[in-house]
Amino acid sequence: MRALVVVLLLALAPQAAAEKVYRVGLLSNGRMTTWRGELLGILHQHGFAVGRNLEIVERYSDGHVDRLPSLARELDAAGVDAIVALSQESVRAVLAATKTTPIVMVVGEDPVAAGIVASLARPGGRVTGMAFQTFEGDVKRLQLLTEAIPSGRCFGYLGMSFESARKVEAITRAADRLGITLTTQLVEGPAQYGTAFAAMRTNGAAGVVIGANQPLSQNSAQLGAAAAAEGLPTICEWEFMARDGCVFGFGHDLTYGQRRTGEYVARILKWAVPSVARGALGSVEAHRQS
Repeated sequence: MRALVVVLLLALAPQAAAEKVYRVGLLSNGRMTTWRGELLGILHQHGFAVGRNLEIVERYSDGHVDRLPSLARELDAAGVDAIVALSQESVRAVLAATKTTPIVMVVGEDPVAAGIVASLARPGGRVTGMAFQTFEGDVKRLQLLTEAIPSGRCFGYLGMSFESARKVEAITRAADRLGITLTTQLVEGPAQYGTAFAAMRTNGAAGVVIGANQPLSQNSAQLGAAAAAEGLPTICEWEFMARDGCVFGFGHDLTYGQRRTGEYVARILKWAVPSVARGALGSVEAHRQS
């Protein structure tokens, strides 16, 4: 009888609860990005693995900023636990599309000045993450380009049409301080690279600063080829862009930024979700260039 009781108890015991699968959204104003690999690597170190308890839901606008709102709504409909938003435009799209989802941002402008967070030390809401100083970076790259080409008195700046006026104004003021002329071209996409570089060459540019933003960073080979066709040396944001086609590269430690973003996501999945309503996601990391 005793053995029979044991058998019955085992038969009636509930099945072990399935492990929760966390869903992390990734929204980018570019296309398939290297951020995914580093993000997965860090999350794996914290016990989150695709196929077991993690799913990555990715949406890419391929440089079409007008697509971001609908892509953000798709992530919201997917029921993600957190969203990594790469670019200020992506962050704004996610904020508009979601109500409570934690956001790990990676932006190139001051998120306080942009109204995304209350302060870097105390963001005060559901947004945390990384703030790269791309304004300062573009200015520094212009300075380095003038030092590399000391005879140049005119230089170019290539940006995207969605660039904020503040960013263009910052590098224009820097050109004034350096005592040089700046010719600026803002493009919609790769089809306009050749025309833009030709215009800068016509205006007398000795070299070109490639603006720091996602679409341009993912088209470094095309940028390098189009600039070379006009005999224009370029300086870009990331080291890999110099390998792909730009003449110079100077910027942040990209791998560090990617890994730190993964750490923010891991913290949210492990501990921070219950505190979102209290605005306690943590500080924003302002990443300075070395």
